Amino acid sequence: MSRVVEQYQRACQSLAGGVASSTRLNKAVGHAMYFDRADGCRLWDLDGKEYIDLCCSHGATLLGHGDPRIRRAVERALDRGAACSYENEQHAELAALLCEVIPCLERVRFTGSGTEATMHCIRLARAFTGRSKLIKFEGNFHGYHDQVMFAIGTPADQLGPDETPNPFPGSTGIAPGLQEQVIIVPYNRVDLLERAFRDHGEQLAAVIGEPIYYNAGCILPTREFLTALRELTWRHNVLLIFDEVLSAFRMGIGGAQEHLGVTPDLCTLGKAVGGGYPLSVFGGRKDIMDRLMPIGDCQHSGTYNGHPVVVAAALAAIRAYREPDFYIHVHAIAHMLFDGLTHLFGKHALSAHVQGLGARFGIYFGLKGAAHNYRDAVQHQRASMLAFIKAAIEHGVYFHDYGGAACHHGFCAAMTTADVQEVLHRLDTALASSFCERVAPGER
Repeated sequence: MSRVVEQYQRACQSLAGGVASSTRLNKAVGHAMYFDRADGCRLWDLDGKEYIDLCCSHGATLLGHGDPRIRRAVERALDRGAACSYENEQHAELAALLCEVIPCLERVRFTGSGTEATMHCIRLARAFTGRSKLIKFEGNFHGYHDQVMFAIGTPADQLGPDETPNPFPGSTGIAPGLQEQVIIVPYNRVDLLERAFRDHGEQLAAVIGEPIYYNAGCILPTREFLTALRELTWRHNVLLIFDEVLSAFRMGIGGAQEHLGVTPDLCTLGKAVGGGYPLSVFGGRKDIMDRLMPIGDCQHSGTYNGHPVVVAAALAAIRAYREPDFYIHVHAIAHMLFDGLTHLFGKHALSAHVQGLGARFGIYFGLKGAAHNYRDAVQHQRASMLAFIKAAIEHGVYFHDYGGAACHHGFCAAMTTADVQEVLHRLDTALASSFCERVAPGER
């Protein structure tokens, strides 16, 4: 028996579901994957099999696994004792650097997970505005706290009308009534966004959204949608929150807000900000952030906020992202990989297309055109995606299936053009053999 499967079975005896996090079960293979080591853009499982990684810690390891700059920074922090729950010089150093590179940031705070970042950001928005309701875009994902666990993975047959999307709960155990504080609007629908403001504008504290909707692969906002979003929030004195937990540093040092040319009032950062270590950030305008204790009356605290090891890692990571050729390389690899995948799908007569920006992308099977929102993405052929991921893993390319409407994939900056060529070669072999045997011709 494979050591990976054996370890999964062993883990099931003590870990709930055999995993430390629900989505780590890769549904394409039917169990969690267990990796022994990682280096750059490659992983090795417990059986010693090598994979080229197109998950990259769900986007956290943008520099690649075991980056020496991150390792040196972490080792220096450990050498100094890594005393947590105290302030040190690097907190202010990292905060100043973030305020320099991210357009909306005038003040920041550190948290652990992206879930914590959006939770505190929303509470702060309610404290600042004195209002309680929130606009959330259908399908956009903002973490696992109860206030945003609606319409994140609604089944296609339970979406409801465009005008009144179903606030489908993303989990059991959510207290009744919370959905009354959340207004769900389909992404990229200006008409329905305007209607939500007409109906609820005086009650809205904030609009929170993914400025680039990576959690359904990679869906870009239209210019009309972005313009309306910023103008409507200004007009109604509603705070605009960009959740950049996934999009920050993906395509440029200033994140999606810099790339799109729209500055929100508040934003969250996560994943890549910590260089592979558990750090998230929220921040924005000084007058809003000054409502936080100890200056103001809105609480945010935590023993592990700004742990010295993760702050040191983050400083090293952001300095690496600022190197002159960093994003030139990222976009060159993206162009080569996305074009190569598109060519392979055409070569094998598969109805699949790639949508990507920077170091993150989605693959959609069976859609007649591009995906513009969750309602498009949820129509993709999930069985084909699972078969593709299983075949890719068998041939040494690691994709992760999250179990949602569509998956986001990505690469790290350690990937070279030779690595991309190897990925495409392995996938070509996979598509020519096991994949096509599992997918009916009508689903290709």
